[in-house]
Amino acid sequence: MLTPVSSRGPAPVDPDALGDDAIGQLARYWLELADAAGGVPLRSAFDPRRVRMLLARLIVLEHLGDDDFRYRLLGTEVDRFTKARYTGRRTSEIPGHGYGNRIHALYMATLVADRPIGMTLPYVGTSSICSSVRQIAVPFRTGEEPDQIISLIEFELRQNVVPELIPAEQRRLI
Repeated sequence: MLTPVSSRGPAPVDPDALGDDAIGQLARYWLELADAAGGVPLRSAFDPRRVRMLLARLIVLEHLGDDDFRYRLLGTEVDRFTKARYTGRRTSEIPGHGYGNRIHALYMATLVADRPIGMTLPYVGTSSICSSVRQIAVPFRTGEEPDQIISLIEFELRQNVVPELIPAEQRRLI
């Protein structure tokens, strides 16, 4: 069962509607940490071994203040789809990642809400196999206020497409 996320933009993820998909797994783990912390958990409480199967699709960001974030880490599957190395780069430096972008709005909403925020959006890259993206972001803190986000992204493939059966030169993931 898939965890429902909003197709109209960033929206809180309903804890009572979590599925057994990757988004539901990350949300449940974060809720467990938040319950133990009595609010937004410390980043040091996050144990990647607890979500080992999700690591390839995780993104870790730090809030730099105002409307800017730095990508601290992108999982291997995210790197493969983006065909770019964003680790260490600021969202303001990358076209389509800064203020005004729907993914940037997801990150900002997560910091403001202090809870998991998710969304679904149509895929707009050059991939011939990807149709949409589902994403959740959860806040963490290194001090008193939330200042880091861990996000999970799922690339939804077009129906009846098996990437391994498409010749590599025609896959054009992004």
